[in-house]
Amino acid sequence: MKPSFSNLEVIKFAIGMEDMGIKFYEDYAKKSEGEIRSLFLRLADDERRHKAFFQNLLDETSKEAGAFDYMFDESVTSFFEAFAQSAGFSREIKDIETNREAILEGITTETLTLQYYKDIYEYSKEKTKETLEIIIKEEEGHLELLKGLLK
Repeated sequence: MKPSFSNLEVIKFAIGMEDMGIKFYEDYAKKSEGEIRSLFLRLADDERRHKAFFQNLLDETSKEAGAFDYMFDESVTSFFEAFAQSAGFSREIKDIETNREAILEGITTETLTLQYYKDIYEYSKEKTKETLEIIIKEEEGHLELLKGLLK
C-alpha cells in the first residue's frame, strides 16, 4: 500500500526541515569568517522566514482541519525532526574557503530538500499537494537565489 501524507503532516515536516536548515547554515557560519560567514547567516535567516511561513500555514490548516492532537505529540515531532535531518541537512560540515564553495554547498542542500518535497508529492492527498506546491515554490525560489549568486 502506498503511503499518503496529510496536509498537517507535510507542513509539520516542512517546519522540521527549516529548523534543520537554520542549524545547518548557522553551523557553517560558525566555521567561517567575513563574507562567507555573512552569506551563511543570510541563508539561516532565509530558513527562518520559510519556517515562519510554514508555521502560519500550520496554524491556519489546524484551525480548518480541527484538532489533530497527534500531530503535536512529542514522538511525532521527534520523528519529523529526525526525518528532516536525514533528508538533507545531516551531511558533514566542510571547511569553506570561498564564497563560491559556500554557495555551492547551499545549492546542494537546497537541491536535496527540494527533491525530497517533490518525491513526497506523489504520495500525498490532493489538499496536501496544494500545500506542497507552495513549499516547492518557496524552495525553488531559494535555490534560484543561490544560483543567481554564482553569476
